[in-house]
Parts: sequence; C-alpha cells; structure tokens
Amino acid sequence: MALVVAGAVSLSGSDAASEGFVPEGPPSASAGVRYTATAQPQPTPTARAGRRAEQPVAVGHFPTHADPSPPVQLELPSLHLSAGIVPVDVGTDGSLDVPDDPAVLGWWRSGGLPGSGRGSVVIDGHVDSAAGGPGTFFRLSELQPGDPVVVESAMGSVRRYRVTGRRQFPKADLAANGAFSQDVEERLVLITCGGRFDRVQRSYDDNVVIFAVPESVG
Repeated sequence: MALVVAGAVSLSGSDAASEGFVPEGPPSASAGVRYTATAQPQPTPTARAGRRAEQPVAVGHFPTHADPSPPVQLELPSLHLSAGIVPVDVGTDGSLDVPDDPAVLGWWRSGGLPGSGRGSVVIDGHVDSAAGGPGTFFRLSELQPGDPVVVESAMGSVRRYRVTGRRQFPKADLAANGAFSQDVEERLVLITCGGRFDRVQRSYDDNVVIFAVPESVG
C-alpha cells in the first residue's frame, strides 16, 4: 500500500465517498507555522477534501498532555478492534511505509504526537493481504462520525478521539488532500487501502481516510 507524501496545504472540492467533516486548524495555522515531532524534515502535503456535512463533534478546547509520546496501541471500540503500533518512515520514493505484518499498524514518526495539541497523528495499516487475509483496518471504512478512537502512548498516557469524517481518495491524490498536514490543531488520521482492486498491479486504486479529533473538555 503506497501512501505518497508531498505538496502544501489547502482544503476544497468534493468526493462521493465523503461523510462528516475534515477538522482544520484555526486561521493562524495557515500562516506557515510548522510542527515537527522529530528532527527529520517534514514533507509538505497538499489537500483537497470533500464536502462538509453537519459537524457531529465539537471542535476546540483540546487538552495537551505533559508527556506527548509516540503511540503504541490503538483501539476502535465500535469495531471491537485493538492493535499495536510501530513507527514508520517515508521512503526515498516519497511513499509512507506500512508494516509488513497486516495485524500491526504504522505511525508516521515525522508527523504529530498524541497529546501535543498540534499536527496530524498519521496511522496507517493494511486492509488485507494475499497471505494473511483481512488486515487490522479491514473494516476501517465502517467508522462513523462520533465513533470513539483510543490511542495509548509510549509513556502510558491515553488519548481519546472522536471520528469527525471519512474520505476516499485516489492514491495519487492522498497527499494533495491534506492527510499529512501538520499546520492544523491536533487530529488523528487513519489510512488504509480501498476502492477497486487492480489484479494486474495487485493493489487498490484508492485510500480510505478517517479523521478524528481529541475529545473536547470544558
């Protein structure tokens, strides 16, 4: 599964597979502020998201943690799913790696950290594999706005999110649709494959993307 990372940030357009909304940062987030989780250089994604529906989850007043750290476990209670997470990088071809094991998820180590209050926390995973069958994210597209997502970090802290929207993009357009943007308030971005399966190339045409925001307080 190739997730191509490149470009700059902008949200517009429409998509037939869209539901809910894509959380964006405040106006000041577009002023060139760059959030970096590690010392590695950040790709700059371009974005084009689908139409917005009524916002089911409040945005704003997101608490930050004293010890933001890499995610190590993800739970999707509505799907009765729990899986471990390992760090992944962007390869020389600009594609984000995915763990070989379809039961394990990958966290983009140059992206956001849970609890930091800034950036996209990007987690990817296989929808299935020829050898192992359904992957951890096989049912990812079933998530609905308002569904909970729980992320445990390496320092033991637990970060709770709520799904705001779902998008489906052609793989070549993934980065151009803002999935990797760091100029936003903290949000969780879950990515897997979807759409038509090309039996010649042995890959899916699209990526399914779930956006979620930290649960608000106050």
